[in-house]
Amino acid sequence: MAEHLEKPLTVADLGERGTLARILPLLPSASGMTVGPGDDSAVVGLHAPEVVTTCDMMVEGPDFRRDWSHPEDIGYKAMTSNLADISAMGARPLGVIIGLAAPPDSPVADLVGIARGVAKGLSDMAPEAGVLGGDLSTAPQLTLSVTVLGQLFGLHPVLRSGARPGDVVAVTGEPGVSERGFRILNEHTTQAGGVLDPSVLAELRSQPEVLHHLAPRIDLDHGPAAAAAHATAMMDVSDGLVLDATRLAEASDVAIDFDGDAVVDDAWLMGGEDHGLLATFPPEVTLPEGFHPVGVVRDFEPSADAVGTGEVSTGGVSIDGVATPRVTVSGVAPDIERGGWDPYRDSVNTRVSP
Repeated sequence: MAEHLEKPLTVADLGERGTLARILPLLPSASGMTVGPGDDSAVVGLHAPEVVTTCDMMVEGPDFRRDWSHPEDIGYKAMTSNLADISAMGARPLGVIIGLAAPPDSPVADLVGIARGVAKGLSDMAPEAGVLGGDLSTAPQLTLSVTVLGQLFGLHPVLRSGARPGDVVAVTGEPGVSERGFRILNEHTTQAGGVLDPSVLAELRSQPEVLHHLAPRIDLDHGPAAAAAHATAMMDVSDGLVLDATRLAEASDVAIDFDGDAVVDDAWLMGGEDHGLLATFPPEVTLPEGFHPVGVVRDFEPSADAVGTGEVSTGGVSIDGVATPRVTVSGVAPDIERGGWDPYRDSVNTRVSP
């Protein structure tokens, strides 16, 4: 006799009200919040007149795979990617607003897991912040949209556009770790015919590179420390170091030259989703704790003679054409397949769940 398998409770079974009743008790409140989830809008007290805000989306397929990520990973990673943007301005997070859309047949347990991941991410990285509110809806695939509010607490925001020739280029963490984790997962998924078995995933999760790809944890003290140390420009490394450095260099109208001795491998240059910080500092400044030097800012001098071998979608390096690279390694355009992740160009790839 076949064993009867009980159908998991879905969001369609509970409806919006019932699903919220399962999720809301798991989410922390912001310290300055006077009115929270349950009313039409949240009310939160501010310590300063300026508010820093950012928004980022995570979509099943281009941004995560369900056979790779536990629901808790998805919620955690959504916090990391958004909190990093607040830190990159030199601010500290105040609260988050979450929009979550899921297919009606999604197990309620998955949404509860995502909420637990959100709560764990805030507890680990931003214990002073909380969930101000949000919305639930339906969609063909699981989608999260997160908005974060932050405050500068008297510091000036650090933009991408302030880098100057002679500045020291520095990063936090180790670029490329997430990319290495992605490659491990992708290799085993390919060997398995396109779907990763849960038992294999459980074994792979013991590798720190894999865990860092699935649920990266960052130190949010680094951004405000850089702002206090008079960083001239800063951004988080979400799409790949070469691509993001090109964006910063273009915004500042400079060039960035990485020290070849700092480059570990091609993942260091092109890997994204580490969410460490890329910043520039005046040469006389002592780098804040957590930052290590990896290059220098130079004048950008366009030349018709410079031919690159790596492609950067934001410009600066071309494969076959003539261009002047904004980003070099020991004075030479990086010889890499691509400079980083572009969601419109790269979304049709092996990240897409079967």
